[in-house]
Amino acid sequence: MVDGWGAGFLGPYGNTWLETPALNHWATQSKLFERCIVPSLSLPDFYRSCFSGVLPGAAETSFNLAKILGDNQIPLHLLSDDAQVLPGVEDFGLASAEFLPEMEPMTVDSIETTQLARMMSVLLDWAEEPGGDEVVWAHSQGMLGSWDAPLEMRQALADEDDPDPPSWVIPPCMRSDKTFDPDEILGFTQAYSAQVVLLDMLLDELIGTIEELPIDQQPLVILTSSGGFPLGLHGQIGRDENTATRLFSDTVQVPLLIRQPGGKDGMLREQGLVQSHDISATLLNWFGVDQNLLPTTAGSGQGLLNAAEQPPRDRAYCSFEQQRQLITPVWSASLELPAEVQSTPSIDSPDQNIACELFVKPDDRWEMNNVASRCQAIVDGMTQAAVELEHAIQSGATQLPPLAEELLAPLG
Repeated sequence: MVDGWGAGFLGPYGNTWLETPALNHWATQSKLFERCIVPSLSLPDFYRSCFSGVLPGAAETSFNLAKILGDNQIPLHLLSDDAQVLPGVEDFGLASAEFLPEMEPMTVDSIETTQLARMMSVLLDWAEEPGGDEVVWAHSQGMLGSWDAPLEMRQALADEDDPDPPSWVIPPCMRSDKTFDPDEILGFTQAYSAQVVLLDMLLDELIGTIEELPIDQQPLVILTSSGGFPLGLHGQIGRDENTATRLFSDTVQVPLLIRQPGGKDGMLREQGLVQSHDISATLLNWFGVDQNLLPTTAGSGQGLLNAAEQPPRDRAYCSFEQQRQLITPVWSASLELPAEVQSTPSIDSPDQNIACELFVKPDDRWEMNNVASRCQAIVDGMTQAAVELEHAIQSGATQLPPLAEELLAPLG
């Protein structure tokens, strides 16, 4: 789990200018999910969702991923360099939780001394000595932590006529109603991309270690992120816990690759909507744990290893502070509740001045063309559907209200 790692900076997700050879290799041996949506940008809410198997705000459920695995002699261990994870997992009874010491933000001279490399070193030790059935859940601050890759990695991404890349290591976080300076965006992008290249190099070591193991000793590996990192779109650069962040695809759509032993199902691409909290059902399925233990609340997670055998999701949902994003196979609505609205609006009068930007999916991948002014009926329908979804999960309903046909039909 790498925070701040968006889907737009990987070759397997369509990036053509940043070379990520190791991740390309991972993709050839993995099942890749094109449209994975995080349930929240709040780390505590994200982890409560992943470990309880339900969307944030759902009625309390007895499902506890760590406890169920533990009851089946499958301990769940947490490894992280981010203390913000703790409030989201401390009530789930993990077998162990190890937090790496915080490092002072600074650029370093070698890859081996970066923050990401510290995390990978522990994972490599674990991969080289596989034990019995267990889950090692590794969460890295990733691109929300220090951008400490050696400066020459940034410089290697700059063309001859480009300004010098910035040398700072603390990730930027800026908001603007106007367009950012293109040279500034270029520098941010180069610095961010250097961190992606660093991650790629470290993942090359990990997959090399795994490939050397006999197939029956190779682990199931899930590579994903707990949220993306905006780099100038929609007036946003970066995100942190103290800055309001609107929800668009550059923040909520993340990579998701699942490598099974021997690379089973490698190069298989799933086009449907999935969500991060599907990981809980996936792990139960992998270890052969009774699927009847999964929560029955509407919007709950579902297994990803046999995704093609299940009814496709007709919507994905993310909530964060006053922001909501509802996504169907053909539409995406970014919604903003007024500051004075502190609870889910009434089903009978859902609009309550809720701002909406509307985008056509999957064509408008990065949500550049807001069509809300031309599709008022869809705006109203998506707003209503978002409100109905929240009421359904808060009440503990077992099914979501059906979506109107026009919310599932392509434009035109």
